[in-house]
Amino acid sequence: MAVAPDQHPEGNGRLPRENDERFAIDHEKRDVRLTTAEAMAQNRGAPGPLVRRAVSRRRLLDLLRELTETPGAVAETVYLPPAGPPPREWEDLPPSAAASAGGLVLLSGPGLRIAIAPPFAPDADDGLSVTAGRSERGPVLGPLRSALTRPRLVGVVLVRLGAYAVGVVDDGRLVASKTGTRYVGRRHRAGGQSQRRFERGREGQVVKLYDRVCKEARTRFGPYAGRLNALALGGERHVVRGFLERCPEVSTLSARLPTVRISVRRPGLEALQRACTSIWTSTVWAPEAIHPRTRSL
Repeated sequence: MAVAPDQHPEGNGRLPRENDERFAIDHEKRDVRLTTAEAMAQNRGAPGPLVRRAVSRRRLLDLLRELTETPGAVAETVYLPPAGPPPREWEDLPPSAAASAGGLVLLSGPGLRIAIAPPFAPDADDGLSVTAGRSERGPVLGPLRSALTRPRLVGVVLVRLGAYAVGVVDDGRLVASKTGTRYVGRRHRAGGQSQRRFERGREGQVVKLYDRVCKEARTRFGPYAGRLNALALGGERHVVRGFLERCPEVSTLSARLPTVRISVRRPGLEALQRACTSIWTSTVWAPEAIHPRTRSL
């Protein structure tokens, strides 16, 4: 039986496996995680290398609240727009950080360095009035908090060769869904005319899959026309790219709306339920001791 996202014991969209030794060990480590204040005192003057983690909305909000309540924790805040290059003192961030579609929020202080790539970029609607790339004194976290908590109606399309899932998520709650499968043969490794015939047949199967998913997206998104304010896409990149080329309706939405990419192994109802959490997941780079209680990527 599927577990609802808000009932998940870790709140990060990943179902634990009772026989997973790594999960048990990681869970035990979280219980002894230092508070931000303790970690800062321990790392004062030497924050340590940045570690990349996925952080659920709830845990990131907890971290922001703790930073706000810890005097002197954040000395500077910098908001960077999507694809904005980080300052020189943050050059140890990987290229994927600068490529974040949600931009970056950089927090620094004595013994503290945290880079946050939110799923949605804070903007004027979130109260963002600071100049992009300009350093602001203290913890200017209101716009980030607003971007994380602002209600959003998100269209979701998950597609891999052979299976798909389409849904609508209203601020973390699945309100419409459709899942299905369609056969797509594996690639034929033999050469000659038989391979060409097989590949033509396979291409036709892929096209039929794309058309089916596009039809279901029109049907599920239709009642929410004009109300969707974000899109989430999941699946192998070349498959998603091929689908967008075949489906102009979803492609238009992707170009017009903030679009979040989420990972998915097998599209289906369970994957849609997990998307209710993963859509709002942020990527955070921080020293190990300062990280909120989340599982390392």
